[in-house]
This record gives sequence, C-alpha cells and structure tokens, in this order.
Amino acid sequence: MFKCYLTNGSFEERDVSELVEITASLNEARRELYHLPLSVIIELLSKLGKSVIADGAKFQSDGISYIGMWLRKQNLESICRINYSDSRVIDDYVEIKPNVSMMAQPRGIICHWIAANIPSLGVFSLVLGLLSKNASLVKIPAENVELICWILQKLQTLSITVDGVEYFGKTLVNTIALVSFPGKDSTLSAAFSLEADCRIIYGGGDAITSISRLPTKETCETIIYGPKYSFGIFDRKFIEGPDMKAAVSRCVTDVVTFNQMACSSPHVYFMEKSTKPLREIAEMFADAFSKISEVQIHQGTPTPIIAGIINKRASYLLSSDKDAIFPKHAGWTILMDKGGSLEEPVFGKTIFLKEIDSLNEIIPSVTRKIQAVTLCMDDEEERRDYAKRLSYAGADRIVLPGTSNEYDQPWDGILSLSRMVRWTIIKERTRGTNVSER
Repeated sequence: MFKCYLTNGSFEERDVSELVEITASLNEARRELYHLPLSVIIELLSKLGKSVIADGAKFQSDGISYIGMWLRKQNLESICRINYSDSRVIDDYVEIKPNVSMMAQPRGIICHWIAANIPSLGVFSLVLGLLSKNASLVKIPAENVELICWILQKLQTLSITVDGVEYFGKTLVNTIALVSFPGKDSTLSAAFSLEADCRIIYGGGDAITSISRLPTKETCETIIYGPKYSFGIFDRKFIEGPDMKAAVSRCVTDVVTFNQMACSSPHVYFMEKSTKPLREIAEMFADAFSKISEVQIHQGTPTPIIAGIINKRASYLLSSDKDAIFPKHAGWTILMDKGGSLEEPVFGKTIFLKEIDSLNEIIPSVTRKIQAVTLCMDDEEERRDYAKRLSYAGADRIVLPGTSNEYDQPWDGILSLSRMVRWTIIKERTRGTNVSER
C-alpha cells in the first residue's frame, strides 16, 4: 500500500493501492505546465524563494534560508543556461545550424527516490523537474514530509501577472505527487519504477544497487546520485598567507552545514607541511568551531555516531603520533595525524587534519567517488593545474572554502536538466527548394 501525501493539488494524507490514478492526474497536469514559458516558471519559483525566507523560521535547521537563496531568479536562470546552453530550447525550436532546429522536450513523469539524510534534498530535485517541465512522482522519507509539504503549500498560493496574463503556482504543484512506501517491498518498488519516464535515485551503495535493478520502461532514463566523499587541501603558501584564518572559518561552515551528513560535507583537510605546526592550524579550526551558534553545534546527532566520536577521540589521544582537540560535549572534534590517505567518515562535525610533505601524496586517494574538493592554493595557475589532476582522477567539483555545499550544476559530474529532457530536432526545407532537389 502506498501512503500518499499530495496528489492533484490536494495535501490530504491517504492510502492508495495503485498508482494509476495518480499518474493519470500527473500526465494531465503536465500538459498545462508544458505550455508555461520557462520564464514564468522561474518567476513563480523565485517568488516562492522570497516567501520561504520570510516565513521559514521553523525550518532553519533544515536549511530553509539556503533553499530561499537557491531559488532566486538569477540562480535558476544560470542553472537553465548551463544545462540548456540556450534556455529558449525548452519552449520552442531553436536553430542550431542552417535548416536544423532543436527543442528540449520533457520526458514525462520523473520518479524521484529521495534520501533521508538531507531534508531539503527533495526540494532541489523537484525544482529541477519543474525547470525541465516534467511531472514528478516522489518517494519521500516520512520525516521530511512536513518541510516539503509546507514549501509546496506556499507555492500553491502564489500567483504572478506577466503581460496582463495571470499565472498560478498551483499549476506547478499539480504536477507533483508525494508518496512513501517500504523500500524493501519489491512489488511496490517495481510498480513505482515502472511509472517512470526518468528515474532520479539518491542514496547509499546498497540502495542504488537495489533500485537500479528494478524493472523500467525501455525508454526510461536513469540518473544516479550515489554515495560520495568530500575533503579539502591547503598548500604551504596558502597556509602561511594572509587568507588562512578566513578560509578556516568558511571551511568550518561547510562542515557544520547539514550536520556534516551531505556528500558535499568535508571530512578531511590535508595540510602541506609549512612553518605553522599542525597543532596551531587545528587551534584555528577549534576557534572557528567555538564561534558557531549553539543551535548548529548541538544539532541532533544519533547515539551510534556519538559513540563513534568518543571512540575516535580516545584512539587519537592514546596514540603517540596523533593528537586531538575537542570540547567537553560531542558537538565537534578535530583529529590530527599525518599522511595522504582518506579516512572513513565519523560524522557529527568530526574532521581529520592531516599533514603531508607534498600534494602528490593525495592524488592516489582520489577516485570517481569524490564529490567536492576544497582547494586552497596561493598561486591560481598552480591551483588550476592541480585541479585538472584532481578532476582527471575522479573529483567532480573543485570549490572554495564555504562553497562545498552549494548545489551547483553540474552535480556529481552530471548536467541534470539536460538528462531530464529528450533532445529533438526538426529539419526544415530551404524556402523555394523541393525535396527532390536536395
């Protein structure tokens, strides 16, 4: 049995045995969405962003402020431009060479499998569905229903007027259905998957493997956002330079955001050996952690993670060649040692600071599972060259301190919107030319 939280614009919670009725309403609703200019969709979403910032105090710990900023018009237009090159292609045919025009057509219904670790993840995924003019059928974690429904209820009440025509947020909301069901139920999972014209899967390794094996339509596109790992690198010149303290402060913000549970959350910072001892650098991080608000520092951390933190602290303190700095509570932890290898995440705002003799020590640890690398190098040309080495080895995003968690495009090496549409062309006759003459 599926539990439905939203369908056909109604937020009434109910149980449904089949998805036929839901997908029929989605296919009907997406016809109206299809005829909306992309600029109108963006204006409505931008207005939503302002609304959630104004009224979202209740959801501050869920990243509501960032959602509001991410929904601003300039950012949404940038996302479309990066994915579509020419954003007009989602509304009409656009000439790409003489007598040949291209248009991006929506795939139909996108089925989203949303992971539970980031409450706002469903919002980002849904917005991409709207920007590609698709309907969305979402398997949403029960613990995130309140936030997502609150945001969509906001959208449902909005309207804008463009060139004398009024457009309504409910047109967008009608293209979205929210459901939940046990992931281990193979029958329900298969039924959900078979409704998809495009599947977007977020999750850990086991979940990705299981969902990927579900039956699909032959024409279905599958986009996978699997488990990833993020870390940071500081070279000697940067560590000894004037920007180090500010960069450390921004790095701590990256760690604290989303309670270090996102794939973009850093876990290790490599420090090239410099005139500053590793302990001195760690104290800079400790000072930055101490300035974070109590609410952020004491976000709910599960008991098993706290137990893991305590064990790691003890292990490092008892080791003759390691060190640690942490407060009396389990709000944050800094673990220090040497070497260019990555560490298994401990979470709970726990970071590893590792001293290395050369940046070359890090490259062997970089794989296709690396999401974001915060790269702090004093020389921009050297930074760009080293970024090429990192991305060739597998890293998807080379970022600056404080930007690791920014939901950019591409993400995980994927231009999302470009995969959510079908790229179609029309060949046109040259005026005055017969087919037989060509």
